[in-house]
Amino acid sequence: MKTWMKSLAMVALLALGAAACEDGTTDANSFDDAGLIADAALVAADGMFQDLAHMQSPGTWGGAAAATAPEGIEIQGSTNFTRTVTFFPENSYDPITTTHMEIVSDLTRQVTHTFWSADIIRHREMTVSGLEGDETQRTWDGTATGDVSKSRHPEGSVIRTYDMESTAVISQVVRALPRVDNPWPLSGTITRTIHVLRTAEGEDPVERNITTTITFNSTQNVFMYVDDGSGPVEYAIDLSEKNVKRRFQRKNKK
Repeated sequence: MKTWMKSLAMVALLALGAAACEDGTTDANSFDDAGLIADAALVAADGMFQDLAHMQSPGTWGGAAAATAPEGIEIQGSTNFTRTVTFFPENSYDPITTTHMEIVSDLTRQVTHTFWSADIIRHREMTVSGLEGDETQRTWDGTATGDVSKSRHPEGSVIRTYDMESTAVISQVVRALPRVDNPWPLSGTITRTIHVLRTAEGEDPVERNITTTITFNSTQNVFMYVDDGSGPVEYAIDLSEKNVKRRFQRKNKK
């Protein structure tokens, strides 16, 4: 079953409704599997967009200061960013002889939307290969970890709050050159495993382990499969948006 993202206009209306009734409303204490899956999908999509934002050219990475993110990376709410870049076989970028590059980055970030807010810590270790000689494409691989705390997802009179820990595997994501003519990854996957802890006053904590998988297909339209062990739910993502701009529509209850 395909579950599509709501329009930005609908998100704005929902957010306004939440703001209007928040003062007189207690956070809902009923656990909702469909809501949790949609919220985890949103957090995973945010991580994926930032994984893709890291896939900049070696020249861009080599020209940035160690405490500076190249333009376009973690553009929303970054409060601290550090990175180490290593080129091979020599520790400087040469467009002819460099074979691959390794990037280790750390950041703290705060995201605040009408439909989602959170404090985020991310660590990434990424390798790009295929740099030697006359390039036609580059291949990105790597891993990432993340802590998303105080993740609040208001919807109507309900505010769902979580802490999420994640690990990610970035596998064989191929980017063709020149990028201006080939903006979307040709192939490859990004898989995230997310441990979700939901807490609410007066309730026992609720925990879920969720896996999300995105496979790229050379177009801007991809699908993310989100599975908590009860079967995958499919969400459509438009890569041209470059970041999460709306909430995911919640899956209808059976």
